[in-house]
Amino acid sequence: MVYRWNLDGTALEFPTPYQAENRFLTLRGYALVALSLLVFAILTFVEEAQNAKPGLALQALPEPASVWPHALGALFMAGWGVMNLMQASRQRALLMVPGQPASLMHEVAHEATGASPRASWLTQAVLRGVVLAPKLSGPYAAWLARLSPEVASAPNTLLAYLRVRLSHLLLLLTMAAVLGAVAGFGLVLGRTGAADMAAVVVGLVLSLVLVRHAVQPDDAAWSPWAVAALAALGLLVAAPLGWVAQSLPLAEMWPLLGLPGAVSLALVLGIVLELVALLAARRQLLTPRPVRSAVEEANVPVEADLMKLFGEVDRELFRRWAEGIPNRRYIRQPPVVDPAAEEGSFSAVVLEESQPLVPPPMAVPGEPVGSTRWLWVLGVAGLLLTAAGGLLWAWLALTQMRDSTSAWVPATLGLVCLLMGGYALAMGHLLWSRMEAGSTITWLELKGGFFKVQAVPAPSSQGPRRAPAELAAVDAVSVKACVVHTRSVFYAAASHGVGSRSLVAMAADPGAAAAWISSIQNLARNANLGAAAASPAVTAARARSREQRAAAAEGAVPKRPARFCSACGTPLIAGARFCQQCGSTVTD
Repeated sequence: MVYRWNLDGTALEFPTPYQAENRFLTLRGYALVALSLLVFAILTFVEEAQNAKPGLALQALPEPASVWPHALGALFMAGWGVMNLMQASRQRALLMVPGQPASLMHEVAHEATGASPRASWLTQAVLRGVVLAPKLSGPYAAWLARLSPEVASAPNTLLAYLRVRLSHLLLLLTMAAVLGAVAGFGLVLGRTGAADMAAVVVGLVLSLVLVRHAVQPDDAAWSPWAVAALAALGLLVAAPLGWVAQSLPLAEMWPLLGLPGAVSLALVLGIVLELVALLAARRQLLTPRPVRSAVEEANVPVEADLMKLFGEVDRELFRRWAEGIPNRRYIRQPPVVDPAAEEGSFSAVVLEESQPLVPPPMAVPGEPVGSTRWLWVLGVAGLLLTAAGGLLWAWLALTQMRDSTSAWVPATLGLVCLLMGGYALAMGHLLWSRMEAGSTITWLELKGGFFKVQAVPAPSSQGPRRAPAELAAVDAVSVKACVVHTRSVFYAAASHGVGSRSLVAMAADPGAAAAWISSIQNLARNANLGAAAASPAVTAARARSREQRAAAAEGAVPKRPARFCSACGTPLIAGARFCQQCGSTVTD
């Protein structure tokens, strides 16, 4: 991973996951360009056979076969091939701006205080070593649950992909039922053009699905009710058209196109490709295994300002940023000490994740990456269908040039093969972009107690006596630390939003947690004490607070607490109203 600068700022260059897909795209691009050149060569050098020409009539000359449909088809193939080559060229490098891949949840700004709404889930995963999968909901939830028990732990981008596959599969099956029903009734009732009209309606629906998928691949899947409504609408349109097909203009031309066979081929190919894509996605579903977590704990005697110590912990986290990239902060709750309370407790928590790096900086045990053989099946199928479609167009051009009265069935079949070949490669694009990243999650917790101290200034001969000042001092702090190395998965081709990256493996690092405990102890020892916090009054009040808490913990009735001078800290005689050491007034 390296830094690259552009007009938008710094970008990170990751290892591209598209090596195999780029090979398929390059082969398909060159194949389409070569097939288009073959069609142009046929149009240029092949002439119509003499025996296929009609006899000469005095009033009209024989019309040669038109080259425009074939030329447009060749241009279509060449343009698509160039687009495939350009896509492969763009995918030779993978750039991600800061913030990508996405965080596991919404972040807390480094200057702010608070916690992410799902921070408790990550805290439980770090402390217990178990990643709880969220409850699966939304359309096709029951179908997804039957597909694999690990589906709930997948990124939401893969879940959306699976929902699209299921919706398209359901749509193909319902459209096949519509085509079969209208064609069957037309055959029974003697309506010869019913199958052609049904094929036209079903073909338009399939074309709209392909165009929608190509223009907006991130759109949500259609719900089962929407698919059923679309199938019902197709049936309501195809049935009347099939009934009056014989009376429509150019009714005798429809059988020459072979639309029922071409649409049936598209439905069969679509169903097979959708099933292969589902199998390929299923191989990429992984479940995080439970691991043994390790939480290090120690008591740190803190005689310093607690907020200053917490600030030093923040700076230590800054110094440990991976590659100089800010951590993903999920919890930042600084200690809150109420100086108005006599005594109380406080808690401070920090939960941060380092920048996910590809490849992972530390090996984390986990399940192996799913096999990509089904993705190779999609790629090979796309190449074979592309070659078949281009050859059918070339065969049609050769036949048309020799005999202008030949049928256009190879054209429709070739167009179906070309479209389904491109669709097969498009379905594998998201799955090829699967990437794994490694990161480190650090959880720190500081807990302790505080107590109120009244610091009375020394008497002064000049001016009125000042009122005693209230101070909040801190007792010993319990520090807990837990460090976990994680392995997560995301899809580079999808949008980077919350939920697009999920955990697949974790490994506790007790050594790093112990190092954090040692660092906090050193920070506490090196912190400077203020003059008021280091006064004898604070020392006496701290001892009295510890005695009271120890007595309360043992369940005994606390004795009358010893009294100390708030100015010099000298133990006072019972009932004394003045300090026998400095003469200050006792303010109990």
